[in-house]
Amino acid sequence: MKLKIFLLVFLLGGLVACSVDQQIFDTLTTENSLKNQGNITTFVNGTYARFSSFGGFKSSYMTYFLAADDLNTRPGAAYGSRYSSKTQDPFSSEVSNFWSTLYQAINSANFLIDKIDPVNANEAYKQRVKGEMYFLRGLSYFYLVRMWGGVPLKTKPTSLDDDLQLPRSSVDQVYTQIFADFEEASKRLLRRTSLPSAEFGHATKGAAQAMLSKAYLTYGNYLDLNGNGSESAKFYQLAKTYADSVITSGQYSLIPSYNDLWNVDKEAASYQEVIFAIQFTRDAQVANASGVGSEHGVMNTPSNMANVGGSGALKTGGGNLRVQPWFGERYGTGDFLNDYRFEVSILTSFANTSNPSRTVVCFPKVRASTTSNELTETQPYLFKYVDGRALDGRNAENDLPIIRLSEVFLIKAEAENELNGPTAVAYAEFNKLRARARNANGVQRTTPENLAAGLTKDGFRQKIVDERALEFVGEGQRWFDLVRMKGPNGKTMYEYQFGTFLPTLKPGLPTFTSATNTWAGGRTENTSIVPFNPKLLLWPIPFSEIANNPNVTQNPGY
Repeated sequence: MKLKIFLLVFLLGGLVACSVDQQIFDTLTTENSLKNQGNITTFVNGTYARFSSFGGFKSSYMTYFLAADDLNTRPGAAYGSRYSSKTQDPFSSEVSNFWSTLYQAINSANFLIDKIDPVNANEAYKQRVKGEMYFLRGLSYFYLVRMWGGVPLKTKPTSLDDDLQLPRSSVDQVYTQIFADFEEASKRLLRRTSLPSAEFGHATKGAAQAMLSKAYLTYGNYLDLNGNGSESAKFYQLAKTYADSVITSGQYSLIPSYNDLWNVDKEAASYQEVIFAIQFTRDAQVANASGVGSEHGVMNTPSNMANVGGSGALKTGGGNLRVQPWFGERYGTGDFLNDYRFEVSILTSFANTSNPSRTVVCFPKVRASTTSNELTETQPYLFKYVDGRALDGRNAENDLPIIRLSEVFLIKAEAENELNGPTAVAYAEFNKLRARARNANGVQRTTPENLAAGLTKDGFRQKIVDERALEFVGEGQRWFDLVRMKGPNGKTMYEYQFGTFLPTLKPGLPTFTSATNTWAGGRTENTSIVPFNPKLLLWPIPFSEIANNPNVTQNPGY
């Protein structure tokens, strides 16, 4: 089990602390809070804990997870339904919580960056802590700018004397800050193999370089989509450069079997590929939503399957979220036929706790025969986050990857394609993922085949979209990919999917015909596949922010 990190409560507008004799301070200072290296460590752990909190990636992750086209809330379930149906508004609680949590992390990082120098502590440690805070601030702004566009830039710790009504900075200004933060982090952080064991999972030099690569690629995409293609080449080249820094560092390698990435018993070993993740751990002291365990498993795994999600005596899941039928069909056929990643990630058959004599098969899988007694379900399940020893339904061990080495390979391939088309370099990086996918837990398969030469730039980009869809399903990448990448129509892939491709599919869930042992009917859970609306390319600024800050304007359409 990972080291438990306790959350310090930081107030956004001012920080409050009490000494032993009850002297009250209106804000944290080096005199009342940072006196030695132990105090610094406590603040560092508290800052990381922001990200695994209920308002962070423990629960509010559902906003962007469900905003794409691959997952949806089960019909009739309330959990995340507003995001699945794309009806979020400025009053949506998880939207507000995620915004606030990211800014709380920024404020904590700002405090340490600003106040750490005079503290009596090891100088090398202080520089490393600064690097971690630059990394976490850059990571926070990277989520903010991709979800909300231009946002207020705060780079100093909040005090009661500050102007708390900053206007929104431009998207370009926010990215400039992100690049600077990740650059500063890269200069100060340790390599993965030099990280002390007590700091397992903290930011490293490789994490800063990987996120720089991703941020540069994303900004290059942004320029292309907004008519500034002549400026994008510089950022694609930087994306390649930093991807190469990670790839050639000797610090990371692909886990030989894709399945081992999701085995909680092998979680520590997976960090040879997982470059940075939000860490969760089973919390024996605090149950359910308040603990530091994850809830991703119980939300995705079946409610009638044992030892998967920690709910009740049988440790079942909750079954609130499902995989869209069209997604399960597309990424289990064609290029991806017999792809081991599909078997690992998408659950289509399981033993039924409600009726043990009858196995359940889920679309697109069919029964063993027309006369078998298997039960059927119309949608498959995401199966990456499984913990049979979870302490309760929202208290599991599963970490949430933010960036893995496999993504760095695809970042390099994509940037190369945007610069020069699908060169031999682009194919080579792309095919590293296909090679690993053919290793089915040590048994070599012939599929998925390597991508063969001869594609156009647009064709190769579409292959990257599809490869990312399966490789990273359930890791929170899909919505960001759809809004940043160019689709076949020259606009965002999001607009292409919701405006062109998905409307060609028959709406509604599939229906199973026992006599022919086939699936008919629709291919979409249609409450979550809505007509394209450009406002959905950004999230609403929370009402609480606009009410408290008249200088912040709302995003169009909300």
